[in-house]
Amino acid sequence: MLNLYLSSNYTVFASFAGTITSCALLIFSCLFPHIVVAQEATGASTQLEQEMTQLITREINQWQKLMGIAQLTAKIKVRVPSGAKRLDVCQSGLSIEAGAIPLGNVQRKVNCASQGWSLYVRATVEVRAKVPVANRLLRRGEHISLADIEWQEVNLDASDRNLVGQLDQIVGRQVVRKLRRHQAIKSQQLDDPQWVNIGDRVIIEARSNGFYANMPGEALEGGGQGQAIRVRNLSSGKVISAYPIAKGRVATQF
Repeated sequence: MLNLYLSSNYTVFASFAGTITSCALLIFSCLFPHIVVAQEATGASTQLEQEMTQLITREINQWQKLMGIAQLTAKIKVRVPSGAKRLDVCQSGLSIEAGAIPLGNVQRKVNCASQGWSLYVRATVEVRAKVPVANRLLRRGEHISLADIEWQEVNLDASDRNLVGQLDQIVGRQVVRKLRRHQAIKSQQLDDPQWVNIGDRVIIEARSNGFYANMPGEALEGGGQGQAIRVRNLSSGKVISAYPIAKGRVATQF
């Protein structure tokens, strides 16, 4: 009687244990494929985000060196498209197209040769840099002096790709598009100074082998440093070729 009771209990226990094991295996087999898919999707998205971030970082570093900017910080936020979840990880490595200096909103085409897919990836690049800026409003025609410039940290966007980052590229030049206070200065806002305008009364300087003379003249053309212009010598009435060297002054070359 005892043996029959034990045998009966053992059968019930074995059946119950088998049922638990089967359920566990069934649950695991149902979840496992989803786990694999999630890992693959995460891997493809991560690959896109990492390689895009690395490329933008390199491009910003190169641009920083080219501009001569000593102090710069950047925040990069890559937005991977939802379609990347259905893509396999690119085994051959991603090919990302080159583009303009990455400031502000960026979009690049990404290709995977081994898996045969391509898509566009967007990113937002926030850059803050210490650059020379005007400390007052400078209007068109003004010549920039060292006293007009100070260094400040400013936020940069896509319009600042052609900024001027060195003092020697700013001081002494002429404003052709007004410079706002405390904003990055762009190369297209500056030009070589127009020292002389048509009709200006000028001083003509003549130098040769220790000889020096100056005489009054009238500019028949306008020009900046290094530009030959026609000037009338008011003492002799002759028209000569001279070169502007400063505001209201020209020099002849023998």
